[in-house]
Amino acid sequence: MILRGDSCLTVVPVCLNISSLIRDSGSKMVRFGFAKKLKVGQSFQGIVLSSEATQFLSPADRQIVEQYGVAAINCSWNRLEEIPFHAMGRSQHQRKLPLLHAANSVNYGKAFKMNTAEAIAAALFIAGFPSDALTLLYPFSFGAEFIKLNLPALEAYQTCANQEEVENVMNRFIADAAFDREEKIARKEKAKTLASHDKVGGYLDESDLPPMGDSEDEYEYEEEEEG
Repeated sequence: MILRGDSCLTVVPVCLNISSLIRDSGSKMVRFGFAKKLKVGQSFQGIVLSSEATQFLSPADRQIVEQYGVAAINCSWNRLEEIPFHAMGRSQHQRKLPLLHAANSVNYGKAFKMNTAEAIAAALFIAGFPSDALTLLYPFSFGAEFIKLNLPALEAYQTCANQEEVENVMNRFIADAAFDREEKIARKEKAKTLASHDKVGGYLDESDLPPMGDSEDEYEYEEEEEG
């Protein structure tokens, strides 16, 4: 299927279908007319998204995506060992995606665990075709959430010049996430400490004060007896 957006033509094929489900996102893309299947070992000159790739996808790949498209492996993350990488041939344009988070119901919020539709949409967005990405995601219930969840990262990656810059931006996101996580842990520990302190008694807790007498007479001085 050819998607029309951003004044370009983008072909979006799914290169291999190992999923046994008919409701997976890759199969839905084919049914919606957004993709076509490729056979194992079939020649493909476009970008191939693969976890085995050594380079990150970047805006530098725009021309390849525009001319030939982008392909992904339609397979469950739990069945990666079934992928016959050795029989798929070596694409000269294998790429991996930088840090993004899934919005689908199976892996919501998990880093790098996008399904096929999310992965291809992310690739289109980063390569400079955001309208095509939105068109592809529109029929999916998680589509809008995926963009909302990852928009800052997608826009940051889209401004990079090459895969080195994409990697640097990704590392900053990872560092920021680690800092935020440490801050959250520190706040929880502080709250726990304060709660524990309140439970055992504060500085002016009544248990720290001297006992009160039954009457004020105990605090009066005795008068001296006259001699």
